[in-house]
Amino acid sequence: MLDRYVFGKVNRVSPEAPVPVFLSEKKKEVLGGAGNVFNNLVSLGVFTTLITVIGSDAIGDEIKKNLKKNKKSNKHIFIEKKKSTSKTRYLVNGQQLIRVDEENKNEIDKQAYSFILKFFKKEITKHDIVVLSDYNKGIFSTKLLNSLIKISNQKKTPIIIDPKNKNFDAYKNSTLITPNLLETSQVTNLNCDTDKEAEKCGKIIMKKYKIKNVLITRGEKGLSYINHKNSIHSSTKKIEVFDVSGAGDTVLAIISICFANNIDIKESLNLANKAAGSVVGKIGTSVIKKNELFKDNINKIINIKDLKTLVEDYKKNNLTVGFTNGCFDILHYGHIKYLEETKKLCDKLIIAINSDKSVKKIKGTNRPINNEMVRAKILASLIICDHVVIFNEDTPIKIIRTLKPDLLTKGSDYKKSEIVGAKDVRSWNGRIETIKLLKKFSSTKIINGLK
Repeated sequence: MLDRYVFGKVNRVSPEAPVPVFLSEKKKEVLGGAGNVFNNLVSLGVFTTLITVIGSDAIGDEIKKNLKKNKKSNKHIFIEKKKSTSKTRYLVNGQQLIRVDEENKNEIDKQAYSFILKFFKKEITKHDIVVLSDYNKGIFSTKLLNSLIKISNQKKTPIIIDPKNKNFDAYKNSTLITPNLLETSQVTNLNCDTDKEAEKCGKIIMKKYKIKNVLITRGEKGLSYINHKNSIHSSTKKIEVFDVSGAGDTVLAIISICFANNIDIKESLNLANKAAGSVVGKIGTSVIKKNELFKDNINKIINIKDLKTLVEDYKKNNLTVGFTNGCFDILHYGHIKYLEETKKLCDKLIIAINSDKSVKKIKGTNRPINNEMVRAKILASLIICDHVVIFNEDTPIKIIRTLKPDLLTKGSDYKKSEIVGAKDVRSWNGRIETIKLLKKFSSTKIINGLK
């Protein structure tokens, strides 16, 4: 579908009727619906094939024009003699005044049906996952849905569906379904306000419709993921919302990518929430970009106050927070191996490093070789590192007591009883682990070898 935005002003009331006079100033047209899911996937560097049906009208021409802008993808588009779907929003100071929709919800004809099946069978073997974005505009009949789901299951390709059809029988045997709060309540006839209610609704949907996984998008209440093994809830951060248009499409795109790549579900929900938070902070249907989702490494370097807030959020989302510390003056393979082994034990890894002043006190006036910001930036560039914090004290005990990490690690040259903060971490039922060190690697050896 086509999402149109008309921006303007309202300075007076019409003399013809008690309605505001909208003075149009500029316009914007972007892909909506399945096109927005497609744009989000491509924006994140995913090889994507779009199969869809549009009308033979001016709106359809605009949709084709928008699709041509994206050359790094495959597209199979059937043009049918019907009206294309569009949503035109009139905005004043970032707020919608009115939305005007144009659509034809009649079922697609036999030729369009055959077209979709033909290219679906042809393309499915080239991809890791199938995403069906069902906006209930006449494309997905129960017969077509049953065929697509059956083919996906035969090919052992996961199929994720964003449903708008109130009859969930049409989605039977799919891998994952992503209804919103209202859709979930309508199909189960139950409230879906609390986490427990969401779990109950999800289990009913799974059992009744033989769907393996359910992800309920609950707006400002976050995301609830339910399967046969467990239920995971991911809350959203409080942010200023300009436009919720397309936020569900962005969540669908992120979850699809994570699902196809076997990303841990807690991390997947965290990324989906982060992406949705980014797009609702923009005016109009928008896509998430790589540099927004994975911000520059400099943003990993954080102060203790902001880090405490993040850690609290991680714990609310059942993410395990790991902590380690050191000078990390000249980063070498021994460091990397140590950090990799620590990261395997937690979801989020915080690395605390001694400030230049602290290093000089411990190592002598000739150290560090690299100043604290250089060391922090090098560590932040590692994918295994989530946050870097710098401390001035001789030990990181103050940070440990502030953050209360779930895991504390140190090299195997320390006894657990000698590790700074070990007693504190045990007091809140955290774990202490020693990591085997590679003895032939050390910053001191490297420095001595250069003399």
